This record gives sequence, C-alpha cells and structure tokens, in this order.
Amino acid sequence: MVEWAPADTPEALKAAYQAERDRQRCSQLHGLWLLRSGWTLEEVAEAVGVHYRTVQRWAAWYRAGGVAEFGRHKMGGKGQAPLLAAGQQAAVADEVATGRFRTAAEIREWIAATYGVGYTEGGTYSLLARLRCAPKVPRPLHRKADEAAQAAWKKGASSTPWPGRA
Repeated sequence: MVEWAPADTPEALKAAYQAERDRQRCSQLHGLWLLRSGWTLEEVAEAVGVHYRTVQRWAAWYRAGGVAEFGRHKMGGKGQAPLLAAGQQAAVADEVATGRFRTAAEIREWIAATYGVGYTEGGTYSLLARLRCAPKVPRPLHRKADEAAQAAWKKGASSTPWPGRA
C-alpha cells in the first residue's frame, strides 16, 4: 500500500509523465501514474517493461520521499571505479604505442610491476579497447626465410614461370 500525497493525483502524475523528456524518469513516472490509477505492481511491471522488483523499488522510493525522491535515483549505477588513474592509463597507452609488447599478457605484467595493479586477461583486453590501443607487432618471420627473395617476388620477379606462360 502506498500513501499518496494529495498533490499526486492520477491527472497530475499523468501530466508529469507526459511532459518528461528524460526516458528513464519518464518510465518511472509512467509506472507511478499507473500505480496511482489502481494497477497492481505486476500489471505495471508488464506494461512498462521492467521487472516486478523494479516497480517495488519505485514504490519504496515514493514512500520515502514522494515524486522528488525519483530524481535522486538512477538506473544502472556508476559501475566499478577504474583500477588505474587517468594519467596512468595515458602512460599505459603511450607505452603500448612504442611497440615493446608482443602480447596482452606482457602488458598485464608490466602494469602489475609498474603500478601494482592486477588485471585479469579479459580486463587487460577491455582496458586496451577503452584506451583504443592494441599491441602492434610484425608478423613472425621464419628463421630460414630469404627476405631479398621475398621482396623480389613481391615486385614480380619470380624464378618460377607462371603455368601456361612458357
């Protein structure tokens, strides 16, 4: 049961819902208006497209402080704080740009040794993606490869004739 404030009539909540431009708050006000109109929590959750528990949370927020309480809550949260400060992240990006690392594991080990921060393998790849950098290394070269012959072949000089062109 919700004790509704006298100013929060169904018409007032509907007007607030229709005037709202923030999609998250609009969804919340829509649910609140439906609750005020006599809908059950389950019906509101289905109509608005959220989980039943979310509508319960909205009702609890309203009980705690009315419509104004909704402005203090954001869905999704803030996420985990970064393990490295912005300057440290920039230093990692600069170090990766030098080309000294061959694998993400080497980057992870360098970060642990330099900053004392332990990243998982997936966390290292995620960090590199956020920093928009990746280790750039040349393709491996076989120890018996003849670089001069390869360069000549790329320019069209092949010692073997093309089949059918003798």
